[in-house]
Amino acid sequence: MKKNFIDVKDDFVASLNRQKKLTAIILAIIVVLIIGLFIIVPKVQANIRASEINSLVSEEKLAKKANYLDAKTADTEISEKTAMTVLFSAPSGKTYQKVIDILKDSKQMKDFNHSIYIYPIVYDAQTIESKYNIKKDEVTIIFFENGKEKNRLSISENYDAKTMLITELNQLPLSSMGQTIHPPASSAPPTTTQTTQTTSESQSTGQEGAVEQSVETDSFAQ
Repeated sequence: MKKNFIDVKDDFVASLNRQKKLTAIILAIIVVLIIGLFIIVPKVQANIRASEINSLVSEEKLAKKANYLDAKTADTEISEKTAMTVLFSAPSGKTYQKVIDILKDSKQMKDFNHSIYIYPIVYDAQTIESKYNIKKDEVTIIFFENGKEKNRLSISENYDAKTMLITELNQLPLSSMGQTIHPPASSAPPTTTQTTQTTSESQSTGQEGAVEQSVETDSFAQ
């Protein structure tokens, strides 16, 4: 009896140990699966979204100086590049298409003096709108320096893109740097201080001449 009891006890303990090991293995597998889901699923979603965005804009063949941003790396590129002009908009609507038509025209783009990147807003619209202070249904072009906004151009429905867009795009970086054209020093008009000083000297010289003339007149009279 004692031997049978001991054998049963040992079998029960062994069974418990096997169950503990099996439970531990199952728990470990569940944890790995959960971690995998948190890591893999967002990446898969990002890839799916990127491919969908690419399919939406793939038909638009832009000129050499215009490019579409990759949805997965767009924010990183904006923050890391020294200087960057970015067009924000949902890839639809008359205003958007009007601007894209210009960016597709290689003849008009010859006069464009830098590069422009299109940020198509399809997913996470609220996050993008809040981050860059824009609206997805409006076309907004922003010039960034070291990830910070320096200047922006808002395109309205009545905007004359054909005659104004390239010129104003060229001015975005210049306006942000506050560049002004100064005339050469030799041809520069006199300053207010110089003009005042010259006028004072002229008045003083005139007064001295009048005094000298008065003295000479008195001498002849005597």
